[in-house]
Amino acid sequence: MKNPISCIFIDDEPTAINILTEFASEMPRLKINKTFTNPVEALSEISGELDRQLIFMDIDMPAMTGLRLADNLRHSPHKIIFTTSHAEHAIAAFKVRAKHYLLKPFNIGDFAEVVNEVISEYYDSQSLIRDDEEAFFLRTNGERGKLTKVLKEEIIYLQGSNNHVHIYTPNKDYSVYMTIKEMEELLSGNQYFYRVHKSYIINSRFVREINGHRIDLGKYQVLMTPQYKQAFMNHVSKGILISKRI
Repeated sequence: MKNPISCIFIDDEPTAINILTEFASEMPRLKINKTFTNPVEALSEISGELDRQLIFMDIDMPAMTGLRLADNLRHSPHKIIFTTSHAEHAIAAFKVRAKHYLLKPFNIGDFAEVVNEVISEYYDSQSLIRDDEEAFFLRTNGERGKLTKVLKEEIIYLQGSNNHVHIYTPNKDYSVYMTIKEMEELLSGNQYFYRVHKSYIINSRFVREINGHRIDLGKYQVLMTPQYKQAFMNHVSKGILISKRI
């Protein structure tokens, strides 16, 4: 099994701590390190944590809000998922570098989806070791002797998110630690890949339909923005059948 992920729960409501503990116990990768109902005490202890922690914290707490606590930890290696009843705090949460947001009340399914997404991007991301005309060769963090080959022709599209690029294929997805701009430069010589959005690069071989600004890639759909639309539509127009009859 992959390395366990150490967790800390911070919420002034003991019931909320109990729910997090119950849900975390259902996920083999999560290992509960500490729990706190006092955010000031939590800040004091977490500041001394050298190992990276996955922190679940409430926002609306007495003495110190979760937003203020997160701001104090923004230069630490820890990753934060906010758990709150107040949807209006979402924008502020991401400004203090929260990795995700769980709106109370949430169930085990909601919890698992968010946790798996954060783990995939921030704990199990891969590094691009090299590439050639046909494939990328990736290595998962901590697995020095193992390389994963991803054929470029099987990539449906790529999505940029912070400093990661998510690669989507028909059977498996990957997360690579690099920017979408860096990936665009790597694929610039490939005639099939086009950037259609600030966050998306698509493989034109998978395009089934273009409807306005929406591109149907079969298993996925992505949006195209005006900034990138003209270059892609010029490529598409080369394959459009036009009758020569008058």
